[in-house]
Amino acid sequence: MMSLRIIGQSGFLATAMVGALAAGMGTASAFPDKPITVFVGAGAGGSTDAGARIVAKAMEKVLGKPMVVINKPGGGGSKALLLLKKAKPDGYTVAYAFAHHVAFQPHYRRKTSLYTAKDFTYVGSITVPHQSIVSLANRGWSTVTEMVAKLKQANKPLRLVYSGGAGRLVGEAIGAHFGIPVQIIRVKGGGNSMQRVLGGHVDVVYTGGAHVKHTDAGKTMVIGTVSNQRNPDYPKAPTFKEMGLDAATPTLQIMLAPKGLSASVGKTLTAAFMKVRSDPSIINLYRKNLRMVMDTRNQAQLTSYMQKLEVQYKALIKKFDKGKKK
Repeated sequence: MMSLRIIGQSGFLATAMVGALAAGMGTASAFPDKPITVFVGAGAGGSTDAGARIVAKAMEKVLGKPMVVINKPGGGGSKALLLLKKAKPDGYTVAYAFAHHVAFQPHYRRKTSLYTAKDFTYVGSITVPHQSIVSLANRGWSTVTEMVAKLKQANKPLRLVYSGGAGRLVGEAIGAHFGIPVQIIRVKGGGNSMQRVLGGHVDVVYTGGAHVKHTDAGKTMVIGTVSNQRNPDYPKAPTFKEMGLDAATPTLQIMLAPKGLSASVGKTLTAAFMKVRSDPSIINLYRKNLRMVMDTRNQAQLTSYMQKLEVQYKALIKKFDKGKKK
């Protein structure tokens, strides 16, 4: 018996054991047989990065191969997704992202987000982040309405920072609804946006979870939930719906792969992803560290959700986009 090595252009190495002619066939390697790269369209310190590392570490144990998280911040998650779109659809390159990075950015950042929701295969979703408006706890207000009243009284604009997603549209919506000028600042990474708030450089941050440890420590507080339902972890924070603001920005944390992923590889990734989601220790990490509610959707369910989410964000852009620099 001898060993035959076949090396293709992609660098894939298959080993076929050639025996008696009666056997007449080789044995293909099972997926995965090497490390998997996980692109994250955010810098270290934010909720996207934290969620990706929780999932990657857990999936390694299920799949038996390393999952290497690589941060690619930029373009509100677009940089990582562009890299994913161009990657070979073999399962060895995936991304961990917010659903709105896929459904929102291509319609808002049309010059830089050169992809659509149809360019990807969806592995599954794991959580529902509560997008929030967060400020320092010692500013003298506890809700968005109170904040706007105090800023108006002092004849000051609202200063809002965000690191991606629909942050600019949320700022525009607040300004239009309450009749207050808004200075909107965009930075890379949830950690950087929190530093702007903690340093007193802005009034509020639009965030999906980067604030949690600071809120737990009493340094910051959630003064508004950009949703139609109150966050069970911060029940005193009014929702946008309660404020009369039709600008909710729903999303999920999801894993996705390039379009063209084989059904068998997709099934393996989704099975591992779903197994991780049911692990009590993983659920505890998400609840304790990120205050996120678990929401599991398989490939078919997530694909349907993404189609509906895209329609919703198109309507939001049409209503609040002022055509300013993004």
